Amino acid sequence: MSRCITDPETGIEECTDAPISPDQAPAGPESPPEPTETLMNPPTPRQTGAKGLDNWENAPGIWGGGVASSVLEPLLPSTTAITNDGGGMASQTPASSSGPIPSTSVSATSTPGSTQNTNHEPVNSPSPSSSASSSPPTIVNQGVAPGAVAGIAIATTILGAAIAFIAAFFIFKRRQNARQAYKDSRVSTPELIASLKVGANHKSYVSISQSITKPPVVAHSGSESTKGDLDLANLAHSSDFLATILPAAADENTVKNKCANLFSQILRHVEIYYRDVHATMTPSMENDLERFGSESLNMVNMLQDSSMPTIAIKHALSGFIMSIVSPDGEEQATLFPTEIAGLKKNERLADTTDDEAAYIMYKRLAVHLHSPDTASFQARQSDIREAAEHFALTFFPWINPAVSDQEKDQELIKIMNSALELSIWLYGQPYQYEFMWEDPGFRGTAITPGLTRMTDSRGRKVVPPHVLLEPIVVAC
Repeated sequence: MSRCITDPETGIEECTDAPISPDQAPAGPESPPEPTETLMNPPTPRQTGAKGLDNWENAPGIWGGGVASSVLEPLLPSTTAITNDGGGMASQTPASSSGPIPSTSVSATSTPGSTQNTNHEPVNSPSPSSSASSSPPTIVNQGVAPGAVAGIAIATTILGAAIAFIAAFFIFKRRQNARQAYKDSRVSTPELIASLKVGANHKSYVSISQSITKPPVVAHSGSESTKGDLDLANLAHSSDFLATILPAAADENTVKNKCANLFSQILRHVEIYYRDVHATMTPSMENDLERFGSESLNMVNMLQDSSMPTIAIKHALSGFIMSIVSPDGEEQATLFPTEIAGLKKNERLADTTDDEAAYIMYKRLAVHLHSPDTASFQARQSDIREAAEHFALTFFPWINPAVSDQEKDQELIKIMNSALELSIWLYGQPYQYEFMWEDPGFRGTAITPGLTRMTDSRGRKVVPPHVLLEPIVVAC
């Protein structure tokens, strides 16, 4: 027998199968209990509160925290509400297959006073898990999933690599085309190289592009037209770069005056510091005096036989000074710097016009670049002093006793230094000069040499040589 109890607050009637006492049981045969179906209207918005259908799980009654909620929680995985013929909502509960359930059924009953769904739209009832669980609702993450982030990164990397590959391909293609164009413009070909290796038996014809321009003609320094226009004495109007570094050439008057001044100093030195006397000479003196003579002049005989021995002394001193400052003298017998002389005149292989001009330019450069150091200068001064003392000692019988030997030696050292400077200066001029001593047409003794210019301004030899100074010749 079913026992029904009506809840005064919710109006839901709950029926249970309860045993009855024997005195309450009917007298007839026992029949199985019949389930009682009670219909009621679903809760209205007034019952659910301000949130409407979303808060049905909090409403009292079937969906609330009453007895029916605890009974329906394990039995209803899903509940579908439909509109019945009476306009109400019927709740249908499927049977659970997990085990026996009590013979209690709760049904929503449509009452005449309930509100009907006029739109006849299906309304989904909340699931048992969401209605019965007391835990808060699950929050759905609306951001990007980690897998999507990894996919975006991989796609970006692949796209960047593809762009870089395409750019590198176009650059490489462009360079290859330019290189191929350069190779095509060259005259040489593999066929030409192969033909050169095989030999002259097989001729190879190479097509030369007509677009190749001829190389510009470079003016050669050794051409005849250039040689004819080059003025060694005046490089100011020449394209030669030497015009900017080499000093200008000296004129003839300057050369003559410098040489004449030196010769005058030599003659005056003999006139001041020596005298005309007859002196007795020993055999050792004769050997030393003969070194100051020449093939045409015997110094010993001239000093003994002449009434004016100073003439022979003037000849000896002039010849001695000019020989020790000559660039063509022997290395051990000359004061001329070897670093300037370098290649001497008699050491050249040829004696042509071209060689003469080149040799003159070589001499000018050597003088221009010469800069003696302190050690070389002191050594040269020591050699000059030794040479002055040697000359004075050789001709000491004719020395004037009225003058000081120290003064005499200092004066001679000064003259020798001047002679060396003049020799270096002439060596750097754009002409070739020579000192002339003997002339068969003269009778007498030359006390100073003459000066001649052997070449013109273009390095060509002058025939006969141009005389700048005549030698001074006196009769004995």
